[in-house]
Formats: sequence, structure tokens, C-alpha cells
Amino acid sequence: DTTEGTNYSNYSVVDDENTKKILVIGKGRFGSACAQGLKDAYIEVGPDASLVQSNVSLVSATRFMSSDLSSMIEEIADCEFVVYCGTQLPNHSSKLARAMREAKKMSEGEATMEFIDFSNPDPVYEKHDVSGAIDMHLALTKKGDSSSTVMGNGNEENWSASDSSVDDWKVWKITEVGSLDVAGTEGTSRGIVYGAGVSDGEVPRVKMPGLHWVSAPSEKSDLFSEAHLRIMERAEMDRWWDGNVMGLAVFCFTAFYAITRYSVDANGSEPNGNIPMYLLDKAFAWTGLWMMAVSPFAGNVLALGALYNRFSSLPFLDKFVTLFSTILMIIPTIFFSISWVLWGIFRNYWFSPTSRGSKNPLYQTQFNLVGTRDGIEGSQDRLHSMLVDMVTLKGETGNVGFMYALIHSFLGFIVCDVAYKGYWFEPNGRLGWRFELSMTTGAISTTFLFCVALRSLFGHASWIKLKPIYAYMSPLGMWFAVVHVMAFGAKGWDTLFNKNYHNGQMSITFVSSMFPACIFLTHHFMGLFGTKKRVSDKTLWKNSFIHMGTQDFKAVCNRATVKTLEEESRPSCIKLI
Repeated sequence: DTTEGTNYSNYSVVDDENTKKILVIGKGRFGSACAQGLKDAYIEVGPDASLVQSNVSLVSATRFMSSDLSSMIEEIADCEFVVYCGTQLPNHSSKLARAMREAKKMSEGEATMEFIDFSNPDPVYEKHDVSGAIDMHLALTKKGDSSSTVMGNGNEENWSASDSSVDDWKVWKITEVGSLDVAGTEGTSRGIVYGAGVSDGEVPRVKMPGLHWVSAPSEKSDLFSEAHLRIMERAEMDRWWDGNVMGLAVFCFTAFYAITRYSVDANGSEPNGNIPMYLLDKAFAWTGLWMMAVSPFAGNVLALGALYNRFSSLPFLDKFVTLFSTILMIIPTIFFSISWVLWGIFRNYWFSPTSRGSKNPLYQTQFNLVGTRDGIEGSQDRLHSMLVDMVTLKGETGNVGFMYALIHSFLGFIVCDVAYKGYWFEPNGRLGWRFELSMTTGAISTTFLFCVALRSLFGHASWIKLKPIYAYMSPLGMWFAVVHVMAFGAKGWDTLFNKNYHNGQMSITFVSSMFPACIFLTHHFMGLFGTKKRVSDKTLWKNSFIHMGTQDFKAVCNRATVKTLEEESRPSCIKLI
């Protein structure tokens, strides 16, 4: 057996006469599935690494944690493992840890009790549960006092004195498993193992048939690393939500514009029956084009803002480039303003559960002239933080934009018909040269941007691999997309404000193509003269969700530090049960 993890051929002795007790706390769907999987599990014991069958007890987390301490100790006594599958572990960690310590001292023989946390809290909706395993380890390894414990019946027993050390307890955190995985109903799945009080590469001694233990990388295998990874993975997921919310905001604007310009009930002549496909196809194409240009748009605005902050010290050429770039960016800013407002409204609603007090964490000031500002209590800067988010969401917005563009590509095969686009075709039935140009550049753009989207989905890589994709293929793909749109309608731009054409409502090809065209012209113009390098020393802000996740992880670390200090300074007292 050359697979990583447990090699069962190493264990030649299986003792069927004796069993080792495992207590599973939590009778929900996951807890019941976990108990099912553990009933077929074996536990490695003794210096000869023999395997002993498990004896599983399943209790309700609510009932168990609300029972008195003596009942908990009785239930935990002689357990080899205490497995937690409930919620709100930080609220119960102190009481549960005390019961485990006392049960371990009362157990017969050499006790080797360990704790496994299978809880899977959401870092947003259950953010106070993220530190459960950390709190449990702190509670198990705290230094006890020398006082005695008074039982409910008045009997006094020496249960509270604790000589636990950090090495006495092993606390495990298992991630990336679901109820079907732990139950073993679909074969063997991988469970990532984090721990405290354990050695590098060590995994739990319980051998579940449905799980293959894989230790987290040694430099990131502790409980704090698990909490950090969990928080940041949720932040990355929220980035994708934010990108999709922005795409929806842009689509709402583009769909409204397309319908009002072409619908027979507004400024056009198309029947409303063509709204579901023919008119919305224009919105899909438009949304895709804009979403893939949002990040450089925000980058240009941020660069111009930084340049104006030091405008007096700039060389003459850079002043000219800054002023000319400002003129170029006026049109994209005006055109995108409504979508920008809609995005702010939509994201405020979608991420409202993340609010903390009266401050919206999406718009916190991260740095000022004197250094770091607190991420929660600091002042807010909506404009700057939204621009930073647009820039840092380049991967998400680019992929969302490509999704809309791909939808347009499929619908385009249907729309490219004489019944819809009769003026595209010559008397011989073939496309005119402008529309052939449009189709060709559209196909090239889709191919290039498909490669860029795939590379983005693959994740990080070295700059040597990424530079050809993002520095050359991505801009080329966008320029081909701009030509694709312009070739359709540039001929009719002389009637943009003519009241006799759609009541003066501007052409979609003009509005949609001017946004990316002006943005990329500005970007190339500033890059040609190196003007952006004048502000390369500016402090970089984090994406709002990464910043929020960083603040949440700091809170976890701070709470752990406070609990440690409180335990060290707590005076001796008589405890009632």
C-alpha cells in the first residue's frame, strides 16, 4: 500500500474481545452519520499498534451540554475519543473540557483521551464558532486551581485540581468532509487533519473506513491555521459573490437600456415578444464587454486620483498625460455611473449579514497618512474602497463577464438570420464585409478570452506563465471585442442624438464600446509614457472581503490571548456543580 495515510498492512493484530469507547456529541444529520461511520472504525492502541474495535455512544449536544457536570463526567468516563459534531462549541468549551479532565483522571488504567472537532461553522453567519477547537484546547490545557469541588449533593471531591500540560491533550480539527464521507456510504474520502498538542504529520488513531486522514502541511497544520484558512476561503467565496452581484447590476442597466431603445412601447419598433432573446442578447453582450473592463477602469481612476494628489510635483509631460487621460475617462465614468450605484445598492443588501454595528465593513478605511486604521471602528471611504474592490476583483469580474459573453455567443448563432438581421446580408445571401469583420473579430475575441478565463480559474502561477496571458492575450481579446461591436453599428453613429432615431436615445454599440475603448486607450497612453510609475509607491489596500477576513482572524487570535491571560490570573475559588 503506497497511498498516503493509513497503511492497514502494518497492523497485524486485531483484538475483537475488547472495545474502546467513543462518544459522539451531536444527533443532527452529520453527527448521526459520523456515529454510523465510527461504529465500523478501529482504534490503534498500545506500543504494538494493535487495532481495537470501537464502541460508539451518540448523545444529543443540547441535552448533553445542558446536563450537570457529574452526568457529563460519567458519560465521558473511559472514552478514547470525544467527537464533537454540534454547534456553538466556544460556549461549551470550558464545561466540556472540565468534564473531560475529570473523567480522564477517574478512568481506569492509562487514559489516552483525545478530542475531535468535526464542527463546520460558517465564518460569517457563525463566526463566533470558528475558534471552537482553539478554545477547547485552551480549556483542556489550562492550569487549574487547588480548590475542591462541591457536588450538588453536598459531597466534596478533589476534582478541580488539574496538572494538565500542553502535551497531555490532543485536539483534532477535521475539515473537507461531509455527512456521506464520514458515514462511508460512497467509498473512501479525504479528511484534512489539523491539530494542537500533536507532532508533525500525526493523525488521529481512530481508523474510519470512509475517511483517509491527510495531515495539513506541517507549517500550516495547527488550529489557528485552520481558522485562518476557513475565514479566508469564505472571503474568497464572497469575492465571487461580489463579482456576480456586480454583473447583475450591470445587466439590469444594460437590459433596461436595450429594452427601452428597441421596444415598440418605448423608443423602438421591436415587438415585446422579442424581449426574452433578441433584446436581452444585446444586454448579455454589453454586460460581458463592460465586466471585463471594470478592473482597468477602476485602476485608471485610482491612478489619476493619486497623480492629482501630487500634481504640482509632476514633470510637464506627466501633467499633460494626466490631463489628457482625465478627458478620456470622462465618458466611461458617466456611462458606468448608474451600474456603479446599482452595484452599491445590491451588494449592501446581499452582504447585509456581515454588518457589524453601525459601520459597514465593506467600506472601511484601511490606511491613512499616519498608518493603519482599525478595520471596524475606523472611518469609511466608500469611493476608494469600491474602486479597490473593482481592481482586486479582476479575476472574478473577468470570468463573470466571459460568462455573459459566452451566452451572447450562443444566442448570436440564432440571431444571425435574415429574419432578425436582414440588413446584414447582401442580395446574394451572404454577409456584408462589415458584418463578416464583426463575426471574425468576435470569434477571435471569444477564443482569446476563453483562454484567459481558463487561466484565471486555474488559480495562481508564476509571473513567467501569467504574463503572456494577462499582458498580451487579454488586451488583444478585449480590443477584438471592441472592434466586433463597433463594426456592427459605427456606420450609424452620425444619428446618435437625432430625435428621429429612437427619440435620440444613443446607439447601444456606441455606449457599450466607448466604455472599454476609452479605458484601454487611457491605460496604454499612461503606460507608454510611464506615468503610472509616478505613483507606484502608494500603499495598497486589500480587497474589502480579504480585509474583513483579516480582521476576523485577528479577533480570533485576540480572544485566545485574552482567555489565556484570564486563566493565568484567575484566583482560586470554590466551584458549585
